[in-house]
Amino acid sequence: MPRVLASCCLLAATAMAQRLEPAGVSAAAPERFERILWLHDQAAAGVAARAGFTAVQLPRGGDPAPLRALGLGFYLDQPVGKGLLELRDAEWRPVAAAYERTRDPDVLVRPGCWQAPGRLAAAAQAMTAEVARVAGPGLCFVALADEASATRHDAPLDTCRCADCLQAFRTFALARYGSVAALDAALGTAFEDPAAVVPLTTDQVRRRELGDVSLPQNLAPFALHREFVAGQFAAAVGELAAAAQRAAGSAPVGLTGMPAPAAFGGNDYAALAPFLGMVEAYRGGGAPELAAGLLAPATQRYATLFPSGDGGGLAVEARMRAEVAALAAHGYAGAVVWSDREMLGADGALTALGIAVRQAFAAFGAALDACAGAAIEPASCWVVESAASVRLWWMLDSARDGMTWVRRLASYEAEHSTSQAARLGWSRLLQDLGLQPYFVAAEGLPERLLRERPRCLVLPAVVALDDRSLQAITSYVQAGGTVLADHSTALYDADLRRRTSGGLDALFGIQERSLRWADQRVHEGSAGTAAAGEVPLAETGLRGRIAERRAQGDTSIEQRVGRGRAHYLNAPVVDYARLRLDPAQAEKARELRRRVRAVLQLAGVEPPCDVRGAGLPTCIERVPLRLRDGRSVLAIRLHALEAPSLLRTLAAGGPRAITVEFPAPRALRLLGGEPLPVQTKFELMLDPCGALFLEGVGR
Repeated sequence: MPRVLASCCLLAATAMAQRLEPAGVSAAAPERFERILWLHDQAAAGVAARAGFTAVQLPRGGDPAPLRALGLGFYLDQPVGKGLLELRDAEWRPVAAAYERTRDPDVLVRPGCWQAPGRLAAAAQAMTAEVARVAGPGLCFVALADEASATRHDAPLDTCRCADCLQAFRTFALARYGSVAALDAALGTAFEDPAAVVPLTTDQVRRRELGDVSLPQNLAPFALHREFVAGQFAAAVGELAAAAQRAAGSAPVGLTGMPAPAAFGGNDYAALAPFLGMVEAYRGGGAPELAAGLLAPATQRYATLFPSGDGGGLAVEARMRAEVAALAAHGYAGAVVWSDREMLGADGALTALGIAVRQAFAAFGAALDACAGAAIEPASCWVVESAASVRLWWMLDSARDGMTWVRRLASYEAEHSTSQAARLGWSRLLQDLGLQPYFVAAEGLPERLLRERPRCLVLPAVVALDDRSLQAITSYVQAGGTVLADHSTALYDADLRRRTSGGLDALFGIQERSLRWADQRVHEGSAGTAAAGEVPLAETGLRGRIAERRAQGDTSIEQRVGRGRAHYLNAPVVDYARLRLDPAQAEKARELRRRVRAVLQLAGVEPPCDVRGAGLPTCIERVPLRLRDGRSVLAIRLHALEAPSLLRTLAAGGPRAITVEFPAPRALRLLGGEPLPVQTKFELMLDPCGALFLEGVGR
């Protein structure tokens, strides 16, 4: 393994296990919420300043002096330039088209491959000069790249197979397995000679493993190459981020436009976490929740605000108010508003959208600035994120695609990905129960469970886990912990070799299970339909020692083990985000919440407070925040932006009366206001398109 790749991968693994702060980051905490307008025309900076924006983006080569003269901050956008961390479509499309046409592995060479000798070093040198040129007053952060990827976004393709990458892969693979014989035994290959070792293509693995009546047996060659590429990507980001941070001073360095993790593209948040001082994660697939859990607490989180598009009948003023309130409630450091073309008219005046955005920023200005950079304080409930499971679900989800799998692009994957649906479903379910999801990486789970003991451990569609994690989870439960899984748990090891049964079946008390394709009901992010009001099974043919019996299989399987409990829902939480705000599916969503709430209560996991209001659905989010100055704030909002027509109905009558009840008397005040009487129950008014911010007073 090349020295840089080896050292960066080692650093990533160490940081995942020890939850270190990002390497080399000494960024200062944000002093305010940055209201950033993305400019197509830098000449519009003066209008942005007059409209109340605090910053704009500065392209590579841009002059920061005029912005400083206007009193505007700025972020340096993509100082690395295109063609390295992010490929242009014109660079990527010919490679993808050539492979789809010929299926010839020799064409799978990534333009701008970072394994080429000297390429990263040269890029880092040029980038460092660019960062140093603009460093100083006004620099909010450095965005190394936008929508960075090992491919193009998360397009599936087996790049790169240049000579440098093939040699690096041989070194990586042989270091992993120790010998060619051991590698062949694990991968089911017959290389025999070290010089002959090459990554199997996805086509080769699919031809070998897919098409049987049972789940594929050995996807280790696919897993190994995907892990190698993700390590390459993390190493490249790490080397560039470290160089940029040295030049940026106290301004954080990171990535914008980060998608949800995928099998291709390299966006493994746990592997990238040590190198990121800031991040802007796209909304899809639970990526923002994942970032809040896996990244170090000091990492500054930004969001992109897209004011245009279909508002589902919700007035633009109400929609922008709800969007901005959500940003304040989650401790974001700032938002990038896209873009001047939507915000400004031809005459330079604010459009109706621009006015709505400005009014929303003004309405929540105090909360935005107070909560900027706040840390979300999660409940004692961990949600495990497994990179191996992400890779495996892609293969299972794409099985029906045949040779067209190369066209499984980001927009399609967002609607047909089990890993994304599971992450989002569990995030929304926990939020609707009044909790904030806290994601932890499966790769460092055994070490973390030795140091920390959450009350509950959630395994969301975690289909692949290594043996060390199985042992750690079993010991955790025996010592008094609670584990909660939905379906398909640990059918594979972390190298994606299928087990003869689920690796935790004995822990859950599962006595029978099927490994047939037909009995796995979750495909492409959904389990499909079931009888009215009935939550469908995620797996048929499943039988447990203690369970609710159904004709096609058991559900709600549970077992006491030592001092702890193990619960296996056999239910598709992957569907919850789709069900939760649909009145026609209310009974199914309610049943999923009932089952999960019962397990959490047994584990002693409770929300910080109960919130209820007449006519309000079960989507009231509670977000405990620890502000930069140490104050404790509880944000309360309706979590219904994903159903704007419902939010429009709820908002039609204006603010709603709600009751906020704590388990013990609390001294509170509305953020920045006068103290409220000390009590357990508070009668307050909540704007359905806004948020309440309750600040703790005294101890």
